Amino acid sequence: MSGDGRFSGLNLLWLVAGFTVWSSGFVLLYGVHAIGCRAGWPGMELGPLTVQRAVLLAIWAAHLAAGLALFVPLHSAAKRWTGPAGDFLKGASALVTLAALVSTLWIGAPVLFLETCR
Repeated sequence: MSGDGRFSGLNLLWLVAGFTVWSSGFVLLYGVHAIGCRAGWPGMELGPLTVQRAVLLAIWAAHLAAGLALFVPLHSAAKRWTGPAGDFLKGASALVTLAALVSTLWIGAPVLFLETCR
C-alpha cells in the first residue's frame, strides 16, 4: 500500500482522521457552550453577534476548515497506495472523511439559529 508495496499501519490513521476532527469539534462546541452560558457570554455583544455565538461559530468554522483540509494530504497519501488493499483504503478513507465532514456540519448547524442559553 505504500510506494514500495509494503503495508503501513500508519495508512489506517486516515480512516479515523476525519472523525478525530469531528470529535474535537463536538467536545469543544459543547464544552465552550456550557462555559459561555455560565460566564454570561450571551449577554455580551460583539458587533452584530453575542460573544457566545461568535466563539461557537469560530470553533465550528475552524473544525469545518480542518475537516476540508484533510482532503489535501489524504489525496497525496492515496497516490502511494497500490493494490487491492490500497484501492479499498482510498475509497474508504475518502468516504469516512466526507462522512465526518458532514457530521461536523450537522453538529454545529444549531449555532446558526438556536438560542444559545436558557
